[in-house]
Amino acid sequence: MAERFRESEFVDFNTGAVKLAPIQLQFRMRLAGPLLLADLVRLFECRMEVWYLGVAVQMLHEIEFEQPPSIWSHAAYGLLALLFTYFEVIGKLVNPDTSDSGDNADDFDCGFRDVYGDLTTSMGKSYDPKEFYARARNGLYQLGTTPRGLWVHNERTISTKDFDVIQKNPRDPATLRYYVNPHSMARTIVDHFPTLIQRLNDNSEQYDAMRVRFNAFFGDVREG
Repeated sequence: MAERFRESEFVDFNTGAVKLAPIQLQFRMRLAGPLLLADLVRLFECRMEVWYLGVAVQMLHEIEFEQPPSIWSHAAYGLLALLFTYFEVIGKLVNPDTSDSGDNADDFDCGFRDVYGDLTTSMGKSYDPKEFYARARNGLYQLGTTPRGLWVHNERTISTKDFDVIQKNPRDPATLRYYVNPHSMARTIVDHFPTLIQRLNDNSEQYDAMRVRFNAFFGDVREG
């Protein structure tokens, strides 16, 4: 049996049932009066968990429980495209140099490093997250596929890491492979998100700049 996902106030990740939709929460908050920072953070959390993380987890469920010729047997690349944007969202908050016109690759890099503190391959070498960004995120969005060298898998015998770089043949550069496991990555991201919310709600001075960026990018809730 697959490991159960964590609990959420807004969605049951294990069944896909929405407990509180973002539109409902926003409506209730408006009736209560002007929105405070804590309200904005809670609304952001609700939107991310229902509209983004919840959808990603349900895609994962369909992929894992369906069999060919189901279209879900081909959906891992679609899931990967959704998951990669998470690092950019997080990057908007943790990247001190982010901006409206900034390089998304820099936001991705900062967000990725916030989720994965250890950037070491199974072969004991360090890797650059932007190598995955170029191969997966840019490829999926701009080319409709991924450049050669990126391998999507769910085999722990290949690698136990969400992201890994393995040189199959040290004498043949063509055997350098960038492995990504969207199944385990989805779980890592779902577990990571509460740590971001905790920082936004922490009154410590060290998170003041993060809250400023949050207000700049996510604080306007006039639109549904």
